[in-house]
Amino acid sequence: MKKSFLIIVLLIGIFSLKSQAQNDIDAFRFSQLDWSGTARFVGAGGAFGAVGAEFSALATNPASIGVYKKSEFSFTPLVVSIINSSSIYNTSQSKYLSSNYNLSNIGIILVFPTRENSPWKGLQFGFGYNRIADFNNQFRIEGMSKNSSLMDEFVYYANQSNDELSVTGPFDTDLAWNTWLLDFDSVQNSYYSPLEKSVLRQSKYVHTSGAIDEMNVSFGANYSDKVYVGATLGIPFISYTEKSTYSEFDDLDTIGGFVSYDMDDYLSTRGTGINLKVGVLYQPADFVRLGVAFHTPTFYNELKDTYSRTITAEYTSQNYAKESPVQSYKYMLTTPLRIIGDVAFFIKKRAFVSAEYELVDYGSAALFARDYSFIRENQDIRDKYGLQHSIRIGGEVSLQEYFSVRVGYNYKTTPYKNKINDGSSHIVSTGLGFRSQNFFIDLAYVLKMTKEQYWLYSPNFVNEANNEYLFHRIVLTGGLKF
Repeated sequence: MKKSFLIIVLLIGIFSLKSQAQNDIDAFRFSQLDWSGTARFVGAGGAFGAVGAEFSALATNPASIGVYKKSEFSFTPLVVSIINSSSIYNTSQSKYLSSNYNLSNIGIILVFPTRENSPWKGLQFGFGYNRIADFNNQFRIEGMSKNSSLMDEFVYYANQSNDELSVTGPFDTDLAWNTWLLDFDSVQNSYYSPLEKSVLRQSKYVHTSGAIDEMNVSFGANYSDKVYVGATLGIPFISYTEKSTYSEFDDLDTIGGFVSYDMDDYLSTRGTGINLKVGVLYQPADFVRLGVAFHTPTFYNELKDTYSRTITAEYTSQNYAKESPVQSYKYMLTTPLRIIGDVAFFIKKRAFVSAEYELVDYGSAALFARDYSFIRENQDIRDKYGLQHSIRIGGEVSLQEYFSVRVGYNYKTTPYKNKINDGSSHIVSTGLGFRSQNFFIDLAYVLKMTKEQYWLYSPNFVNEANNEYLFHRIVLTGGLKF
């Protein structure tokens, strides 16, 4: 009798898994970029579009390749990240410390000379990859609920009409049903949970990993040391994994027979896209260079999500566990276009100060599929996200013939509309470099500070947690000129 009441819920849920897993959060996550690469690039704040002659700048303003006078190979084998996260949830604070290591850049630039009397001073070709987004992070949220449980949300969906039930199924209500976290009252003809509106200790641990690594193929040219043009074909590769455990504990012993339960989620996303970047630099005088770049949207022709969920409930008399099916779904994503403006000032070939402005509208991202419209999800994207303005400032000065120091600063405004979240960030950086005629080695330190509001489940049922993150990175790059 008990199971019969969930037949309609489960049948509708099976056909709605695609809309449950792919949403505006996925589109936003894979549209955000955090330009990285060589130690020189990040040490000076990534503001290299107008400075040029730096491999990682090919991903922001491809015209920077035209500034190269010699061929070059660069390699960044060491990026060490240390992440401090802090969360405040219902006055309780939780902290977490994690670290990871990765490789963020490898590339080669080939310079081909032109005829001696030609106004074209050189043609350039570049090939390699940069890391343009890093998903590695870990954090924990914990605190006492205020008469709230995730089961409140499950009960709400289970008691809705068939149209509302399209968001439920084998990834939520069925798991709760089979672990006795959800039950049916035949007198009231409705579902309920013994955990509803209880005071519980709630905890969530989240571990994300992966990156967007972009393969770049670039071409450029230098006209009379006045105009530099370039184009980059970008092929980004998404690799994203998220593992989380959400738990509720009856520390106050107010729910007879119930001890705790864990909900373990797994999500993996893989896919490849393509985009085109074009740029131009103009140098009206020896001491200044101006530039502009345009990035087309990235089109991911096929992203594949694989996801699953398990609920394990502990009672004083017995434990119960239920696993969802492992579900996969393929879809497409188009990210927003980008516009970047650059300026750099040079001081007697011994120093530079540079700045960049980047504009992107996250509300223009869109999800697609051959068997699903994503109308609701794409409307959510337009409603939640909007314009983000980014400023990058950097500088470098040569202390001696071969040694240089660098500093940089980045600021990104919130990408959210109507102040529904924060998401702004500040990045400060510094670095050292040794560069001879044929060899160079650079070291940089980067500190990124950002914060967000995070909800353990639907905001209709739970208060937000306030998360703050400090990302410390040490970057080492070496290279050859030839």
